[in-house]
This record gives sequence, C-alpha cells and structure tokens, in this order.
Amino acid sequence: MKRARSFAAFFTVAVALAVAQGAYGEGAKLAGRNVKIGCQVSLTGKGAEWGQAAKVSMEIAVEEINAKGGIGGLPIDLICYDTQTSEAEALKTVSRLVERDRVLAIAGPCFSSEFEAIAPQLDTQLKTVINSYCSAKPGLSAMSKWAFRNTLTSDKQLKPVVAAWVEEYHPKKIVIIYDAEDAVSKSEGVDVLPPLLKANGVEVLESLSFRTKDTDYSAQVTRTKSLGAEGVALGACYQNAAAIAKEMQKQGLSVPLIGGACASAPGFIEIAGKAAEGAYMSTAAWLEDPRPEVQAYLKKFLARNNGKAPPYGGPRA
Repeated sequence: MKRARSFAAFFTVAVALAVAQGAYGEGAKLAGRNVKIGCQVSLTGKGAEWGQAAKVSMEIAVEEINAKGGIGGLPIDLICYDTQTSEAEALKTVSRLVERDRVLAIAGPCFSSEFEAIAPQLDTQLKTVINSYCSAKPGLSAMSKWAFRNTLTSDKQLKPVVAAWVEEYHPKKIVIIYDAEDAVSKSEGVDVLPPLLKANGVEVLESLSFRTKDTDYSAQVTRTKSLGAEGVALGACYQNAAAIAKEMQKQGLSVPLIGGACASAPGFIEIAGKAAEGAYMSTAAWLEDPRPEVQAYLKKFLARNNGKAPPYGGPRA
C-alpha cells in the first residue's frame, strides 16, 4: 500500500530544554534539588496516539539533558498527567502542576481545544510558561503572554500540501467534511481549507460537519457523492478521518483525500488500510530527515514504542 504523503517544515526533540531555558534570563540562578517540568499529554481519549508519543519523546529528551548535566547543574524532574483529551481534565491537570507540583514550566497540552480552555487562566491566575507542542489552530499563542508553541499552525502546514495535492489530482470541485466540536478540525474546515483551496482554483461545493464521537459517516459521504465532488478535504482527527475514508471506499467514492494536522498520525493508515491510499496529510515533522540527531531520536523512540513511529506531536515534543 502506498503511504499517505506528508510534508514537513522543521524538527526538534528537546522541548523540556527549550521550555526551561526560556523561563529564565541569561545569568539567572536555579535553586533546589531539581527543575520541575510539567507534562500534559493525552494518554487516553481521541488523542491517545499523540499523547503517548509525546510522553515517550519528552522522557528521551529529559534523559539526554540530564546526562549532560541538566539545567544549570540541576536534573530535570518530568511530572506528567493525562488530560484524557478533555478540556475539563486539561484545566484540572494544569492547576495541579502549577499549584501543587509547583513546576517551572509546562509542556502541553497537545490539542487546540484543550489549550483554549487553559489560556484565559494563564495571565490572571496560573502565570506559568506553557508550551503547546502540537496545537495547530491559528492564533492560540496570542491568547496569553505566558504561552508559546513549538509547531506550525494548520494554515502554514496545509498551504504547500494543498498546492501539491491539487497539482497531482487536478480536482476542480470538492467537499469539505469537518469535526464541528474539535477546535483545530473546525478551524481547518471553516477557516483554513476554504481559502487555500480557492487560491488553488478549487471550488468548495459544500461543507459538511459531524460530531467528534460520531461513528456513522454514511450521510456525509452519500451527500458528497451526489454532488459529484472530485475530492474530499478533511478537518478531522485520524480516527474520524480513517472512518470517513473507509466509508468512501464502501460507497465506491474513489476521489482523492487531503487532511490536516490531526489526521496525520500513523493510526490513520492503520485504521483506514487500503482506503488511505494516495491521501495527502500535513505534518510539522519529517521522520525521514537524514540529519543524525533526527535519526538518533527516531531510533530511540522506535525502541521504546514497539517499533511504531510517532505522529508529528512526538518529535515536536
């Protein structure tokens, strides 16, 4: 089976180092026995594959940094909590990290919807540096002076991917199918994909939505088929995207797929199988990057993750 295609912009592995060093000015002194770095990851829920990869990657980074003397001579202590890919749980865990664990900085959360829930409290209450390592909805880092992110937003990820997808498949009219509940997926479906497609001479016939926990996409695919769409653009996480691809295959809708940030996990190919053939997905990391540091990271990651490669949230963390 041909692999789903992806484009990358840049790569980093040591987010713990970046967050901790960024919190102190040059010459500042650290005190205590260790440097506590918080870790918010989605170990359960729809973002499990992303969260598990991020946690493994952060652990690798911490081991490497500590082996070189830590931060200012102090070892990093990584404290991780599962957000369950839930806005409510993300709020609970960030409060726990700040108020109980008293961390210096936080890596996470991954999902844009989780960060949107946290951001209003950063300036008024939490006042802790937070690095959202793979949230892709445009504009999030502007929500707080305490926040930054270590990834590309969906518009920047998808711009070259849409151009390449159109160049290969030449669709003239397409349908967008997006998750109306997930922040980044909705942003891609409503704000990001339409202007990018228009700029490449593609007409959006209709935009169809679904809810995150939906499992039946027959209505959306039937409608897409009836409109005579020559392609489908997805604003969806990989589980939903794979299910839509399989429904398209079931209904005999053989048109090319393109997906955004949340769809570009190895799980998309695993779940969709042959229905993933020829799909284009955006990603903010390139695992085939020949640079030694990238391949050294990948080798360590695969050894810890039963040989399974990470989605881009792993290397970005």
